Amino acid sequence: MKKKQVKLYNIILPFWLILWFPSWIWLVIIPLNYIVDRLVFTIASKKQKPELDQKFFRKHTWKLYLIGFGSDFAGVSLLLLPNIIELIFDTKEGGMFDTDSYYKFSNALNYNCFMHPVALLITIAAIAISGLLIYIFDRAVIFKTGAFTKEQAKKIALFLALFTAPYLYLLPMQLFY
Repeated sequence: MKKKQVKLYNIILPFWLILWFPSWIWLVIIPLNYIVDRLVFTIASKKQKPELDQKFFRKHTWKLYLIGFGSDFAGVSLLLLPNIIELIFDTKEGGMFDTDSYYKFSNALNYNCFMHPVALLITIAAIAISGLLIYIFDRAVIFKTGAFTKEQAKKIALFLALFTAPYLYLLPMQLFY
């Protein structure tokens, strides 16, 4: 009888994916992410309306924080898409995804996007999509606070999108082992 070979490509999860699974890392990430969102929101808002108090920021930062996490999840979804397609459509050995070139792309996408040009483009697209979603949804939430004009809300949301986009997706896994 012939033994079936098993290939294990992705034993270690990419760093950006770890952010979505509950672990001790969340004890650091959640408060740090909130602090960064609060700081960026406060700085950008104070430029528009210096008279705003800390109570205002306490009341509204958590909404922007949740929007940021949701937007980051959209970016992670794009990064996971090639892996999901591979799992669904090509589970047999010798299939179209069982090639050296696809392995190099997949490995780069999961562990070091700088090793493959397409992986780098997908990673940048994931960051851009997350940033765009942060901008769109933050703009609406900021305007609904009633403290800012549409133009001010756009400026603050743009500031938030640029400074809170998930640039961690670019970090190579080699830095962590």
